[in-house]
Amino acid sequence: MSDVRDLETAASSSILQLIPLELWSKILDTEHGFTVADFKTLCFVASYFKTICQPLVYKSLAVRGAKVTHEYSFETGRGNGETTHAVDQWKRDVAGLIRAERRLRLVGDDPSLSTFPKVISIGVMPGSGTRSLSAQQIPTTKLSKTAYDIWSQFRTTLLRTLPLFIRLRRLEIGLFPIGDGILDTIALHPTLYELKLGACSFSSLTYPIPSIRSLELDIVSQEQASAAFRLASSHHLEELRIKNMEVSAILEGLRARPESESMFTKLHRLTIVPTGTTLNLVDVEPLLSFFPVLRQLDVGEATITVPEGGQAMKPSTIPYLQQFSGPLPLARYVVPGRPVSDIRCGDGRSVPFQFAETRGELQSYLNPLRFSTHGAGGITTLHLPDHKLAPIWLLSRFVAGTFPRLVDLRLPVRGLIKPEYASWDDVYPIHCCGFRGHRRPRGFEGPPFDEGKVEGMVNDIRDSVENELVGAFDDQYNKANGVDYSMRRVSPPPAPIPTPVSSLDVDIVATLAKFCNDVVIDKAGVPSRYPKDYQEALIYLARGWYPLPAGIQTLVLRPGVFQSEIDGAYLHPFGPPRTVGETTCVAVVTALGERYPSLCSVTFSGSDGYRCKRTPGIGNGAANWTVFATYIRN
Repeated sequence: MSDVRDLETAASSSILQLIPLELWSKILDTEHGFTVADFKTLCFVASYFKTICQPLVYKSLAVRGAKVTHEYSFETGRGNGETTHAVDQWKRDVAGLIRAERRLRLVGDDPSLSTFPKVISIGVMPGSGTRSLSAQQIPTTKLSKTAYDIWSQFRTTLLRTLPLFIRLRRLEIGLFPIGDGILDTIALHPTLYELKLGACSFSSLTYPIPSIRSLELDIVSQEQASAAFRLASSHHLEELRIKNMEVSAILEGLRARPESESMFTKLHRLTIVPTGTTLNLVDVEPLLSFFPVLRQLDVGEATITVPEGGQAMKPSTIPYLQQFSGPLPLARYVVPGRPVSDIRCGDGRSVPFQFAETRGELQSYLNPLRFSTHGAGGITTLHLPDHKLAPIWLLSRFVAGTFPRLVDLRLPVRGLIKPEYASWDDVYPIHCCGFRGHRRPRGFEGPPFDEGKVEGMVNDIRDSVENELVGAFDDQYNKANGVDYSMRRVSPPPAPIPTPVSSLDVDIVATLAKFCNDVVIDKAGVPSRYPKDYQEALIYLARGWYPLPAGIQTLVLRPGVFQSEIDGAYLHPFGPPRTVGETTCVAVVTALGERYPSLCSVTFSGSDGYRCKRTPGIGNGAANWTVFATYIRN
């Protein structure tokens, strides 16, 4: 039976080899909807596919579960006095450590597999509310000592195997103590240049690592900020991401660096996601002064506090900035006097701005963006926040007239609403229920665990992990086909695959004519009434009643609320019968494409949105363009 299977595999491989390897590599790509699970399956189809897909399976290696609770608390059970709390948690932690250590050895010690990973994630990446890891405690209970010994074994394996991953580019470590051994291993790695550290503790003797070009620090306490920022080499670091840290802690960490390392002379991109919801403009300029050659600034959403009489930042601060992403109020102070051509503002939930009802009000707020040193005509990308700005009939005309050279535009599509309802959340509030987690039991050492019992539990866990990772792959066929694929339990949701929809099947004129039959256009091209809802607003844009920049290439239209003319209620953009169907989407994107010849991508975002992409066919003219529609599930 094995001989027959070998012959079949060899025959299929020889047929597959008629197609060049380069072509297969382009076909088998995540951009075409393939997942890691698909690549794992294909590795067993034929050895030729294994050559292509095995590197894709191991391109990113996640070694989770490498964490340990230093003290496992117990409490006496009510009925029979048995220990009820931490044994299960201890078993989970120990199993996670043993599994993580075994995974590192399986891949790192294999001469072939160790050449594939380019990204390795160690430990548990922190989420919101996670605190940074404090200094390591000395375990006192038997279970804690055993778990710590297994953790130490994992750490030893990590230090030994990291140099074996000869093509490693990025290392992510979460909830893990960063000591001298790990720092030395990272600093000496020949190919590693990206480092992400989340909620880690740091040795006080940290030092700059010149090989690291991209550094991300997530959840670092003020006490450990100086140690964390010392890892950055000011003459080599090109990208810095700082998340979930107080601005005061960031400034303290930067100011504590040696004078020779104080200014980041190579850093081109900076990302700051501060803790909390408020960012004071007074703190922003001193922070940015450490990055004199910055090209791109990304700031997380926050309420910007502006002191009385606040003005734009000095031109000498980040004078080479080209791209800004962050709150619109901050953009008004950062963009003027700098060669910014790319402005991307977030959802704007925290924008302290009165909803604009006139062009004058809108102009006074967006006018500072025009004072980029490129001028308004030099701004090519503009993403406006979804909330608290202006109705679409005012916004589209203002943007088209003020920023005529835009090629990438995101617009909120909403009607005229009352100031007290300037946020969609005010119209449709979301009530969050409080969550009460399990109460941590008081420390109580239950019945003692002798050496034999603890050792027996550890051996049982090891056997279970070993069977899980390699037990199902111990027959000769699977051994010949390579080591364990079940250890790579990565099952991401399938990527949406664009489906071609023929615009020839849709009567564009008739579809658009169904809507707005009562609208009259005056000599100035202004409709006699405003759109009633989001769908009508899309029709207005498609018909050219609301203009867009002539050279637009990428367009995103974000849905917003409209007020009913009948009872004044605020209409949800996708409530029946206002759902934007596929036929309407195809008609709108086709009409927009005919009106704006450079337009390639249109996204109607929302609960019933479609992402539409136009691709050229054979020949010339709009009739030869194909519309691909991807249903977006939000």
